[in-house]
Amino acid sequence: MQPASYNPSQQANKAVLITGATSGIGMALAQQLAELGYLVVVNSRSEASCKALAESIGGLALPFDVTDEAALKVAFKTLNGYLRDNELSLYGLAHCAGSMITQPFHFTNTAALQQMLNEHVTGTFLLSQWSSKLMMREQQGSITLLSSVVAQQGSVGQVAYASAKAAIEGMARSLAKELGQYGIRVNAVAPGVIDTPLIAELHDEKRNEIAQSTVLKRLGQPEDVAKVLAFLLSDQAGFMTGQTLAVDGGLQLP
Repeated sequence: MQPASYNPSQQANKAVLITGATSGIGMALAQQLAELGYLVVVNSRSEASCKALAESIGGLALPFDVTDEAALKVAFKTLNGYLRDNELSLYGLAHCAGSMITQPFHFTNTAALQQMLNEHVTGTFLLSQWSSKLMMREQQGSITLLSSVVAQQGSVGQVAYASAKAAIEGMARSLAKELGQYGIRVNAVAPGVIDTPLIAELHDEKRNEIAQSTVLKRLGQPEDVAKVLAFLLSDQAGFMTGQTLAVDGGLQLP
């Protein structure tokens, strides 16, 4: 577990773990944070993809499945050992991993519901728990979580997904209150429709319809969300915690 070419010019000794870092929002954030000088810890379920991205940005590869509690514990023990050996600290967590299930409510079985809860609720809970333990050593840190516009306004065919994402917003507020005493901030971002693999199956007509429903008349790009996550992770947001910021192009405006 060695970084290819870590340059701590601006954010010396600060490591940020990004889950779901090998595609979409997670990848855009990984690239942005690497450019800012953070040591980016790249996570996804694919070891090959993790290693490839980590090598390209000078980060660390830490592949594991966020829904596998045993694997998650082993990964954090490995990360903790590396940080201690190199006199580094875990400063940030950006939990970007997760999928989306779209099914009519009456055809959504409990397996689909459990998948959404495991990825978005249990995974968030465990990642926040282990990350904050490492952050407490330095009495500082920033945890950023991904909710969704669907959690706030609902969506036909996405009851399981919306329920899981809504739980993240409540978790973020409670974590903010509990972890603030240790200098750890917790915030969430609620993206609108972002042009990532999650919407790859939408045909052009539907994509255009969604774009026209926003005030800005376009779909969001992964970089749009990544910039807000990077801001929340940074000292510029040092007095912000317990917030959920919408990044949706004005989709929810009346």
